[in-house]
Amino acid sequence: MRSKLILIFLFLTALFFSSCSSLKEIENYAGENISMGVGGFASVTMEADTHQGYDWVVSSSSNSLIAKYEGKENNYGEKNTDLTKQVIKFKGLKKGKTIITLNYVKQGDMLAKKTRTVNITVY
Repeated sequence: MRSKLILIFLFLTALFFSSCSSLKEIENYAGENISMGVGGFASVTMEADTHQGYDWVVSSSSNSLIAKYEGKENNYGEKNTDLTKQVIKFKGLKKGKTIITLNYVKQGDMLAKKTRTVNITVY
């Protein structure tokens, strides 16, 4: 019985370490600053390998009453190997500051490959 418990413990430990090993691959980017007036729009442009299934998605907002995600445009490169430029748009709702976190994820993946924060000021 004791040997079974040891085997289960070793298996769970190996599983934990193998899942954590992918965490070091995540690239984090410090915030980009954008500003807009109330009712105005602003955007950030990031490259994404959409042909491989990657996409930038909004994962959180520190204050959704200040600004909201308005949509995304994909500007594809000339060749399939070219990265897509994704233009992510935000709309200012009321005066203040908020931080939006974007994750670069591949469809079906549990963890983001990259994260990026966008510091938004609405005046």
